Amino acid sequence: MEVWASVDIISGKVVRLVRGDPNQSIVYSDDPISVARRWAQLGFDGIHIVDLDAALGRGNNFDSIKKIAENVNLPIQVGGGIRTVEIVCNYMSAGISKFVLGTVVFKKPDVFNEMLKKFGPERFVVALDFKGDNVVVEGWRSDTGTKVVDAILWLMNKGVRRFLLTDVERDGTLLGPGLKTIIEATNVKGASIYAAGGISSIDDVVTLGKIGVKGVILGRSIYEGMINIEDLLSIVRGL
Repeated sequence: MEVWASVDIISGKVVRLVRGDPNQSIVYSDDPISVARRWAQLGFDGIHIVDLDAALGRGNNFDSIKKIAENVNLPIQVGGGIRTVEIVCNYMSAGISKFVLGTVVFKKPDVFNEMLKKFGPERFVVALDFKGDNVVVEGWRSDTGTKVVDAILWLMNKGVRRFLLTDVERDGTLLGPGLKTIIEATNVKGASIYAAGGISSIDDVVTLGKIGVKGVILGRSIYEGMINIEDLLSIVRGL
């Protein structure tokens, strides 16, 4: 089982949002590069970067993300505002090879199809952020009307295999993951499911591993020291 550390960036600062609300942000650092280095040193499998400014349509943190890629020798995937082929090309030139897509998949399917054709589906993780059973996009402000499992089946027909499920109502709350939708997703044969949102303990991670989740993205729980990272990594290596 993989364990990734999340580095969410607004205005050059590392933050966590509570339920995706930019007005409820917790600032942890003004040095994303040092934070990413720390997670790399502690043995995480990868760094999951979210450019929240880009996701919200108010600028970007490209320079900071590029510096992380230059200073961290771990797999890095980037999400947030990746809505054109040009943006993917810019990130690839900066050393990023994996991309997390959300809004573009549902709002600009022609662009998404162009990305798949040009770069191959293996470069992409599709973020299926959900409220209830439905996928939400545009910074979690727009309900697509599409159920998570239906989205997975549709996307697998396009060659996509990796999906990141985030329970919006639990993200940043430390209330534990919402298991119902995640269990349904892990039952889809051939889909690699990653989970985020509400994870607050080693037990939460173990539970997700046992139901078939391929990996987890951890945020607030590691920034606030709620999970002993060494113990976690030792336990989950066998899941």
